[in-house]
Amino acid sequence: MKRTLYWLNKDLRINDNAALNLASKSEHLLCVYIVDKQCFEANNFQSKPLGDIRWQFLQGCLDDFNESLSKLGQELYIVYGDTLSTLTRLCENYQITDVITTKFPGTYENRLITQLNERLPELNINQVDQFTLFTKNALPFELEQLPVSYSKFRKKMAEVSISKPVPSVQSLPSMFDTLPAPTRFKPEWLPSVSAVKAKQGFEFEGGEQQGLTHLRQYFSSNSPAEYQQVRNNLDGWKNSSKLSPWLNSGCISVRQVMNYLTDFEQQQGKNSSTECLYLELLWREYYQWVHGKVGVKTYQFKGLAKHKPLTTFYPERFNKWCLGNTPYPLVNAFMHELRQTGYLSNRGRQIVASCLVNELSVDWRYGAAWFEEQLIDYDAAVNWGNWQYIAGVGVDPRGGRHFNIEKQTTLYDPNGDYQAKWSDQSQQSIQANQALDSVDASDWPVLE
Repeated sequence: MKRTLYWLNKDLRINDNAALNLASKSEHLLCVYIVDKQCFEANNFQSKPLGDIRWQFLQGCLDDFNESLSKLGQELYIVYGDTLSTLTRLCENYQITDVITTKFPGTYENRLITQLNERLPELNINQVDQFTLFTKNALPFELEQLPVSYSKFRKKMAEVSISKPVPSVQSLPSMFDTLPAPTRFKPEWLPSVSAVKAKQGFEFEGGEQQGLTHLRQYFSSNSPAEYQQVRNNLDGWKNSSKLSPWLNSGCISVRQVMNYLTDFEQQQGKNSSTECLYLELLWREYYQWVHGKVGVKTYQFKGLAKHKPLTTFYPERFNKWCLGNTPYPLVNAFMHELRQTGYLSNRGRQIVASCLVNELSVDWRYGAAWFEEQLIDYDAAVNWGNWQYIAGVGVDPRGGRHFNIEKQTTLYDPNGDYQAKWSDQSQQSIQANQALDSVDASDWPVLE
C-alpha cells in the first residue's frame, strides 16, 4: 500500500502540478507544508530569509491552496518547526512509503532531500522536475556543460520545444485516519503580522486563484504587445507583467505563463515586446540552471569569479541604504518603496544594487540577503544571480555593472515625480547635511 507524503514548497497550486498528479495515485495522502523557524531568524548578513510582507503573502497562498484541496477531499497540513526533523517524524509516525516533492535547483532543498534519504534509506523519494520551463532531460547538454553566458544559452535552447501544462487532478486520495486535526497553535517565534495595506504602491494578494486571475487579465489586455516600451519605467502597474510574486511562489507555473504568451502571439501577433517577455522568462530559466550547476558558489563572496571584489562591510552605510537614507534621493525613494510594499521595478533593483556595490563599496551579499527578506517575489537563483551580475562575480562576461545614478535620474525620473512619491519628508533635511560616514573603518567618530 502506497502511503504518500507530498512535501509542498513553491508549488502551491492545483493546475499544472505534476507532483500533485503523481501523489493522486496513492492509496493515502498527506499534503504537508512546513514553516521553518530559521526563516524568521537573522542570518550572517543581518537579514531574515522571510520578511513580514512576504510572510503575509505566503499565508494567502497557503489559505488559497488549502481551500482548493478541501474541494478535492483533502487538507493542507501546516507544521511549524524544523523541516528535516518534521519530515522525519511524520514519515516514521505514519509509515510513509513515498515522499513526493518538486525538484528545485537550490542547495538548501537538495541538502534536505539528501539528509532525509540518509535518515530513512528505505523511503522512496520522488523529485518531480516542474519548477523550470525546461526539464533537465530536455536540456541539449549535460548540466556541467551549461553555457557560460546567457546569449550562448539562448542560442542552444532556440530549437528545444516547451512542454504544455499538465491536466489538473480531479480527485485525491483520503488522508490518514489517525492524523490529528491541524493545529491552530502558532509558536511564539512566528511574527504576528496583521494585514496592513501600504499607503501607496502595489498590493499583491497571495494564492493560485489570484495569480490565475492576474495572468488572464494581463494576457487579455494589450500590455504584452507594449511591454518593451514601458519595461524600464520606474512606476506603474502596466510597466511590467507583475506575474513574478505568483510565479516565484509557485501559485502559477512558468509553463502556464509561456502557454498564455504563445496563445497571445497566435491571436494578436508576435512583436518585439512579446519576444522580450519570452527572453525575460529565459533569463529566469538560465539563472535556475546556473544555480543548479554552481551550487553554493551562488552565495559566496567571489561567486563565479577568480578574484574577490574590492568591497567589504560598512555597517553604517548598509543601514543607511536599507532605510533609504543615503546621499542619493533616487536610491532612497527606491528603498522606501521596497520596504513599504515588498516590490520594486527591475530598473530600480539594478540601480540600488549598483549603488550599494559601487558607490557604497559594501559586500554585495548583504544587499542580496536584504532583498531576500524584503521582496515579495523573491527567487533564490534570480535574486543572487542578479546581484552577482551587478557585482561582477556572476555570469556577466563584461565583469559587472555600474549605473550612473545622476544619469539614471535624468533618464527615468527627470521631473522628480517618483522621488516625490516615495520621499521621506522627515529625513530630507537630515540627508542634505549628513556625510555618508559618521565613523571610520575602526568605528571612531569622523570629525569635520
